[in-house]
Amino acid sequence: MPSIDERPRTKADTELRSTRLGMSSQKMGTTGALPLDVLPLILEHLSDRRELCTCAQLSKAFHHAATPLLYRTLDVRVVTKRRLQTAIVVHPSVTILKKPEYAKYVRHVRESGAVGLYRPELIEDCRKALKLYVNLEGFTWSDDTAEGNNERDFVAYLDILHTLPVRELVIRTFYGLSDEVWEMLQDFTGLSKVSIWCMEGKPRILQGWSEKLGASLTHLELGRCSGVPASILISVLSHLPHLRALRLKGAPSSAILEILTFLPHLVVLDTEYFGHAAFSRYDDVPAASLKELTIRTSSVHLQGFQQLWTWIRRLIPRPSLESFTLNAFSTQGEALVPRGFILDMASIHRDTLRHFTADSTQMTLADIECLCTVFPLLETLSCSTLFAPEGAHYEEVVAKANNLREIRMNMNNWMPSNKMDSAMYSEPVRKSMLRQGSVLRLVVLGYIVYQGRWVYKKAEDGTDQVEFDIACNVVQYIGNTNGFQEEAAIQDVTG
Repeated sequence: MPSIDERPRTKADTELRSTRLGMSSQKMGTTGALPLDVLPLILEHLSDRRELCTCAQLSKAFHHAATPLLYRTLDVRVVTKRRLQTAIVVHPSVTILKKPEYAKYVRHVRESGAVGLYRPELIEDCRKALKLYVNLEGFTWSDDTAEGNNERDFVAYLDILHTLPVRELVIRTFYGLSDEVWEMLQDFTGLSKVSIWCMEGKPRILQGWSEKLGASLTHLELGRCSGVPASILISVLSHLPHLRALRLKGAPSSAILEILTFLPHLVVLDTEYFGHAAFSRYDDVPAASLKELTIRTSSVHLQGFQQLWTWIRRLIPRPSLESFTLNAFSTQGEALVPRGFILDMASIHRDTLRHFTADSTQMTLADIECLCTVFPLLETLSCSTLFAPEGAHYEEVVAKANNLREIRMNMNNWMPSNKMDSAMYSEPVRKSMLRQGSVLRLVVLGYIVYQGRWVYKKAEDGTDQVEFDIACNVVQYIGNTNGFQEEAAIQDVTG
């Protein structure tokens, strides 16, 4: 769901923003108040490419600053029409070949096998454009076809990439990678990031390649480790001592503790937990001091999570954790996060944890209040709980969270939003945001989003005054469908 600040802008809004930026650029040119070399540092904070396009059209100075940002990452856009079995393909190579001087700005390229499927006549232009990216750092290949007929296009791209200073390779395919492609990939050395996600084919876990990447690789994602013996996975990763980020799908959980003992620089880990069999007798303390930890698990019964909490604590034995995410699913209902786990985590990571996400696990309001109390630096919290009609409870839950900026609570027994008044809970939310010492500005209760901000408003005498405004955005639940629909109107619940 887009945030309130991401609402579509009207033409008048765009023209007003252009006018303001244009006035700023004129002032900059006449007074020299803003050095030109500062412009790129400011414009790189614009996440919307439409805003960068607007800036590039304001003046020569803005064009010079915005153009490198616009062409830093190039992505092919494919809009498929399933019923007609056709697609609209928009590829940046058309622009690059017309204006090759822009190629020097390109750092990351994303190519798709859909281009060869729907617009095979563009393939040759794609290859010509790729050769022009002399400063290319990262390349992403994605192919979701089940037949793997587009592999020859990927092979042609790999031949060109050997001549470019590529440091990152991301591969996402459905069919998998053939032995020919795997041999070509092993010729790449000096890479800092490798990401391989394949649904079919042989598991590719860098066996025979990790030795060549040991001196440079810092980020690794392996999306298919199922069926790979723990000893082989451990042997492969032992050649990568400089890893800082590791994401594993289907890796034996019993091997994770041992893997952490020889990766001293690892700070980000995303892995899975597979139940009782995953609890190994490996007693060595991990050398890694994780800052971001994501655990994914599922069970056919709630008892399957009994040893999960102990296993998590063994992964993070010393104060270091800043972000924790747990995605735990059970066919028998949502698992409850034990109060003891929260307290044990706080005994170690009280002064470091800033982000806590457990959307798929249950927490009582008392547990949420405990979490906000024992982690004083907590900035974001996202969890599931049961709906309580007493709105004052929510204010008490965050009463001691002076660093909390946003809280999201999924209500498991929440009634459809068309049967409730969103203004009913605006007063507790307002009190929570305006409480002394509070920095809370975003509250999500079930389908209702409250966002607070200071705004300028005109007083009756025509003067400007600053007021605290809370806008409410409701996500409308549609009972007879499988989806949700965002309500167009955004309500001002401050009165």
